[in-house]
Amino acid sequence: MRYCLLLGVLACFLPFAAAGQEQERGAGFSIEGTWISQLTDASGNLSLFEVGTFSPDGSYTGANVNPAHTTHKGVWVRTGPRKFVLTGLFFTHDAQGVFNGIVQARVYITVSQDLQSYDSVAERIVMNTSGVVLSRTYPIPGHSVRMKLELPDFPPPQ
Repeated sequence: MRYCLLLGVLACFLPFAAAGQEQERGAGFSIEGTWISQLTDASGNLSLFEVGTFSPDGSYTGANVNPAHTTHKGVWVRTGPRKFVLTGLFFTHDAQGVFNGIVQARVYITVSQDLQSYDSVAERIVMNTSGVVLSRTYPIPGHSVRMKLELPDFPPPQ
């Protein structure tokens, strides 16, 4: 009898535990969308770095402020509640537009409680055109905010 009562009580709480887990996995806890990112420079100042999009299929695309960089391409995965890892890659060019290097970034991301920003720590690996590692920089702290839809100030003519 005692075991039946215990089993009955546990069965009552199972739906609540499952609902809590589902909330953690829900779309509201996703990094999917477009983000405006800033990175910390050598002096410790945050400055605009790129605008990037995390797609539902696990891919990433970003446009950097540096004209010597190609479009950033990458892949991402969730590693825990509001935790993600991103690996990105881009190519660099000299002033004449000649390919002169490869940069890979490996990034740990933690999304804020309100889901509107995230803090990151990146490792940057600089390689020559053959893929030989020239340097590694870690940690590179960053902060990003979710891009918001803004309506034009002037409505279209009626």
